Amino acid sequence: MNRQIAAIVWAQWRSIRNAYPRAGRGEFLLTSLLSTVWYGSWGLGAILVAQIMAEASFDALLRALPVALLFGFLYWQAIPVLMASMGASIDFRKLLAYPIPFGRLFGIDVLLRVTTGLEVLLLTGGAAAGLAFNPHVPWWGSFFFLPFTLLNMMVSVGVRDLLAQVFARKRLREIGILTLILAAGLPQLLLLTGVPAPARRLYGSLMLGFWPWTASAHLVTGVLSIEPLAAMAVWLAAGYAFGRWQFERGLRLEKEASEPAGAGGQVRFAWSERFFRIPSLLFHDPLGGLIEKELRFLTRAPRFRLVFLMGFSFGLMVWLPLAYSGGSPDQSFFGENFLTFVSVYALMLLGEVTFWNTFGFDRSAAQIYYVMPLRFRTVLIAKNLSAAALVLLELIAVTAVCLVLRLPVPAAKIPEAFAVTLVMMTYLLAIGNLSSTHYPRPVDPVQSWRAGGAGKFQAMLLLLYPLVSAPIAFAYLARWAFESTLAFYCVLSLAALLGTILYAVAMDSAVAAAEGRKETILSTLSKSSGPIAMS
Repeated sequence: MNRQIAAIVWAQWRSIRNAYPRAGRGEFLLTSLLSTVWYGSWGLGAILVAQIMAEASFDALLRALPVALLFGFLYWQAIPVLMASMGASIDFRKLLAYPIPFGRLFGIDVLLRVTTGLEVLLLTGGAAAGLAFNPHVPWWGSFFFLPFTLLNMMVSVGVRDLLAQVFARKRLREIGILTLILAAGLPQLLLLTGVPAPARRLYGSLMLGFWPWTASAHLVTGVLSIEPLAAMAVWLAAGYAFGRWQFERGLRLEKEASEPAGAGGQVRFAWSERFFRIPSLLFHDPLGGLIEKELRFLTRAPRFRLVFLMGFSFGLMVWLPLAYSGGSPDQSFFGENFLTFVSVYALMLLGEVTFWNTFGFDRSAAQIYYVMPLRFRTVLIAKNLSAAALVLLELIAVTAVCLVLRLPVPAAKIPEAFAVTLVMMTYLLAIGNLSSTHYPRPVDPVQSWRAGGAGKFQAMLLLLYPLVSAPIAFAYLARWAFESTLAFYCVLSLAALLGTILYAVAMDSAVAAAEGRKETILSTLSKSSGPIAMS
């Protein structure tokens, strides 16, 4: 048994290490720095929590601990989903060929769930250390953090496998993930509108004594009675049953069975067919056919549909509180340019599925671009025109939603938002062609919530976005300095001209890179997933 556990844990570590590309020194230092800052901040928070817990009174602990443990539970279960990161673990379905009982595999998976709750573990450890020095509670109270932590880990296994099964089904995947993402924007809306009465009543019901966070708070503070002990025992049994049930269902679930057998026989509506045929009417083949292929594929890819929906839903929730932060939206810069900010945000969201890694969805099928009598320039132009058409549809959707909801969008700001977004898109397309040929990564279009960009290029985006935004910022600066809309559009036109030149130069460089790095690109895009399951 111990050898099996040690072998699986070793495979877990090696798989995680091999799942990432061999990082250069610069990328390694950047990743190490960001990780140190992130977990160092949580470590400092744990020290602060320890000091507070060591000095708090008994009544203060009884009031604060249930709330803190509730938020810890929600963070452990919800944040990995909202941040599209369900942790990293061995794909246990690939271990079914070995004579390992399900119960042992489940226990190992529970232990591996620590990777999704390190932040909560740090704060819980700080709280336990602080309570050990608190004279108002017994020394053994801190040990009751352990069953609460175990409950989180078992529920995390069940939540992960349940979501994986639900999101494996077409349509439910986009609806479910979009709902989770929209839930992430609710706190901002609550800050703007206030907490409604039903939410207050729900919060009050969550503080009742039979909930695991409340029962744990009583046990941690030394209230050793039958009620909290029985409650925690019931919750641990329920957590084990839920986690074990979902874990075994996930092991037995065949990936091919998640899609209906007749998925290819869907009803095709005449209006959609006419839409897809527009590129072939406007452009001669092969350009028209390539654009039609891109549009058909992207609109059917769950990953793209989710991001497209987020542009005119989650984007509005992100920027709406900023627009009303100063009272009337007309009195703040964010409110005055609300549509522009939402449109640019939607453009940035679409970048990951349209132009940053434009060959990612093609994967091994990208070989056809080298086999068929095509110029690679034609392929890139087709992908760029497809991306531009989809960005334009996104802008129309954002504008329509803003008008329907009667959000602060003056008529004069509509062409301005379109112009700014399209100019910025020109810069992003130029850089995207270079990144697609220098940092290609295979991406599964079915996986709606998994990141697919190269780590090095994702770090570079932190510098690229401010650079490509600078010419547009000069246009707004010209409007402010000269108090003239004409000056704004003149400078924006110069920015568009500069973007066009950059696009032409980048296109030549990307075509040369595609020809010179042919073997590297094809071998990278042809890689399949290994034994590691990451998201």
